[in-house]
Amino acid sequence: MPPFQYQFKSLNHLGLVAAMCRELKIAEYIDARITNDSDVRNVSIGQAVVAMIINGLGFSGQTLYMFPDFYEDKPIDRLIGEGIQADHLNDKILGRALDSLYDAGVSDLYLHLAIKVVNHLKLPCKALNLDGTSFHVDGDYNSNDDPDDLKCIHICRGYSRDHRPDLNQVVLQLMTENEAGIPVFMAPASGNVNDKTCFQEIIKNHLSCFRAALNSHYLVADAAMYVAETLQLLDDQKQRFISRVPLNIKDAKQLVGKAPAVSLKPVEGYEDYYFAQVPSTYGDVQQRWFLFLNKKRRQSEQKTLIRKMEKQSLKEARDLEKLRKKAFLCEDDALQAFALWQKQSKLCQSGSEPEVIRKPCYSGKGRPPSDSKPDHFEYFVHGVCFVACEKKEHAQASLGYFILSTNELDQNRLHAGELLSTYKSQ
Repeated sequence: MPPFQYQFKSLNHLGLVAAMCRELKIAEYIDARITNDSDVRNVSIGQAVVAMIINGLGFSGQTLYMFPDFYEDKPIDRLIGEGIQADHLNDKILGRALDSLYDAGVSDLYLHLAIKVVNHLKLPCKALNLDGTSFHVDGDYNSNDDPDDLKCIHICRGYSRDHRPDLNQVVLQLMTENEAGIPVFMAPASGNVNDKTCFQEIIKNHLSCFRAALNSHYLVADAAMYVAETLQLLDDQKQRFISRVPLNIKDAKQLVGKAPAVSLKPVEGYEDYYFAQVPSTYGDVQQRWFLFLNKKRRQSEQKTLIRKMEKQSLKEARDLEKLRKKAFLCEDDALQAFALWQKQSKLCQSGSEPEVIRKPCYSGKGRPPSDSKPDHFEYFVHGVCFVACEKKEHAQASLGYFILSTNELDQNRLHAGELLSTYKSQ
C-alpha cells in the first residue's frame, strides 16, 4: 500500500473573502437571475464572479488568461465549490460570464445586490454619500467612436482627480452608505462628464429606490450637488440633504466676507470647530446654512497663503524690473505698458506716479559731440511697488471658513455637531 500523499494549498486571507461571499450568497444571487449559457459549464456564472472577486482581493489583479495559474495552488473546493479545477477558470469561461452580466444589466444587478448586503449586515445606513472619481488610462482610444453617441462611454480628457490632466480618463459615479462605506450604486461615465449633470440624473432615476430599500435619512455630497435645480429635485422627493455650499454663490460669498464679525459658538464634540447658523432659501428651498470655522485649518492655510503671496509679489516685482529696462518709442507707450502691469498685478501696487525717463540715441560710435543732435529718443518707465496690508488682511479673512447646508429644519434631529460628523463620513 503506497504511503499517504500530502498536498499543500495556499489559503492566506482568501478564506475570509470566500467566507463572506458564501455568507452573502453572491453566487446564488447571480445564478438565480442569470441562466447559465451552457448545460456543460463546469463553473456557474455566479461561481465565476466569486472567482474574480477572490482574484481581485488576492493582491494580484491578474488578467483573465492568468487565472488558472493563480488558482493552481489554491484550495478551490473550499474557496469556490466542489469539483472545480484550476483549468476550468479559463479566460473563455470568465469572458462568457462577463458577457452574460453585461446582457443582464450590471448596474441593476449590483444595485439589488448592494441593498441585499446592507440589509444582511444590518447597517443602519443613516446617510448615503454621493461622489465621483476618475481613473486615468494610457493608450489611444475612441479613434472610431462617434462623439455624438450618448450610449458610448468616451475615454477622453477631463477634470482629473488623480492629477493626470495630460492623460485620457473615465469617471466612476459612486453612492455609498456612510456606516461601512459599502458602494450601493456605481455607474461609469465618459471622462469629460460634469458632476452636476450626473448627480441630477442619479437623483432623478435611482434615489427613490434606495430610500425605499434602505430607509436612509440624508443624501450627502460636495458642492457639485448644490445647484438650484438639483435642490428643487431633492425637495420635490422630500429627500433630506447635507451639502457643501460653493463660495461663488453671492449670498455665501457675503456670509464668509462678514464672518470675522459673526459671533461663533463651539461645535460640541469638535475642539477646533466653531459655527453660526443662518436661514436660507437658495433655489426656493427652505434650508439652514451652517458657517463653520476650523481654527487648525485656518492656521495651516495662513502659512500656505503667505508663501503664495510672497511668490506672487516677487514675480510681479521682477516683471516691473523687466519693464524698467524695456525701451519704448514714445512716452505714451511707456505709460500704457506700466498701466497694463498694474492691471495684471494681483498684489503689487504703485507707490507713486510712474516716472518716464527719456534717453537720447545716436547712430555713430563713441561719445557724440556736444553740439550733435540725437537721431531719436528711447523712453523708459520707472516705478515703485509695494503690497498693501489691506490685501493681505482681506485674503486671510475667509481662511478656515466653509458653509454646510441642510433642508432638515428640525434642530433637535440635526444639530451642528451631528451635521458636521455626517458630512465628514464621506
